[in-house]
Amino acid sequence: MFKRPSSRRRASKGKAETVELNLVPMMDALVTMIAFMLFTLSFLNIVSIESPVPIASSRDVEKKLDEKPLQLTLSVRDQESEIWSPFERIAPSRIQNLPDGSPDIVAIHDKLVEIKQKFPRESKIVFVPNTKVTYDVLIAVMDSLRMMTPTDPPIFLKNEATGIDEPLKSLFPEVIFGNLLGGGER
Repeated sequence: MFKRPSSRRRASKGKAETVELNLVPMMDALVTMIAFMLFTLSFLNIVSIESPVPIASSRDVEKKLDEKPLQLTLSVRDQESEIWSPFERIAPSRIQNLPDGSPDIVAIHDKLVEIKQKFPRESKIVFVPNTKVTYDVLIAVMDSLRMMTPTDPPIFLKNEATGIDEPLKSLFPEVIFGNLLGGGER
């Protein structure tokens, strides 16, 4: 005895069957993931160090070259660090790295304080690190370039608006990277 064919099979031959997807579980998962990402983002600290990009304008360059700027430069290499000026406004200073190969940050800072005493209005320094310098050393050197310490001798600069000598709070706050593409050393 044969069984009667199902009505479902006969109905599907005549018209296309539509399938509805249940998107509720997908939406629940998406909302949960968004809430989780927003929650974890609040624990993430993003720190940035601003470093201006050198901008070349022909008029500005000609004007600055006439007065020979200091253009203080710190090159950090494998064996030593060198503080120099391409326009020879200061005598080059070579500072040997520590026995572990890292730059002598204290000696670099002390030399920069001496230079700041001679050029108190200078605020820029070009920093040319070796490609092998680690991130922690890079940040430590940049901090020593930018900040005065309480043990540093005070450096006074006359405020043009008030005419009063005010102590400087920063050493060279504008740090410009000199080898953004890497390998550019003197």
